[in-house]
Amino acid sequence: MSKRIILLDAGSAGIRELGIRIQEMGYRLLPTKTPDQAERLLVEHGSEIGAMVIPVDLPAFDLGAALRFLRRLEPTGELTFVAAGCGADADGRRLLRSAGVELALWNPVDDHTLRFQINRALAESEIVLGNRQALRAPTDWPAIVWAGQRRKPARIYAISADGAYLSTMRPSLPNVPLGLEFPLPSGRVRVNARVVSTNVPGNLLRRQLPLGMAVRFEDLPREVGGEIHDWIRGRLVSIGF
Repeated sequence: MSKRIILLDAGSAGIRELGIRIQEMGYRLLPTKTPDQAERLLVEHGSEIGAMVIPVDLPAFDLGAALRFLRRLEPTGELTFVAAGCGADADGRRLLRSAGVELALWNPVDDHTLRFQINRALAESEIVLGNRQALRAPTDWPAIVWAGQRRKPARIYAISADGAYLSTMRPSLPNVPLGLEFPLPSGRVRVNARVVSTNVPGNLLRRQLPLGMAVRFEDLPREVGGEIHDWIRGRLVSIGF
């Protein structure tokens, strides 16, 4: 079961609305209005908590010291802090980074990016593929899945140079080979892939992910892999620090 998320400053409209969206995606949330309340939640539920969402403008005389104190209350010392709100400038991002904030949810944040960042905060992989160290990023690209001569529409929810997660109401079975067509900045490409896993209604449904399937690329041309990698690096910069 996924760890819980503390939502700090849940009394403000923007953070409260963000919390509603996070809960609707199936994550377990502990809303709180003040750092003191967050401290008590960490003392009571420390081992169950994996991340804390804080407002980007959280008032603190020494933000780094405040976050280090809160992190020490979580038994593993691996509590992940996520800043939420209007995007900070370069100096603001440096300050957040030096204080120990690792991820961000800059307004406006779409559902794909929100899921992606929360899963990163909870250390849950988006895509179950061979190389978990591969850079990956959220996207919302229209795609066509080819199974033999049959084609069906899908959307790429997240991508790496190893593979992708597809949102589709008609996922193929695990280990099935398929063709995948999708857009890159240089134009549309068609690649070979194989289904690794599916997320379908039933006992094993992961509510935090859309219905669909994870696929691994096979025999990916070097230039296509390089373009995907470059796009991911730029995307991660735009949504983070």
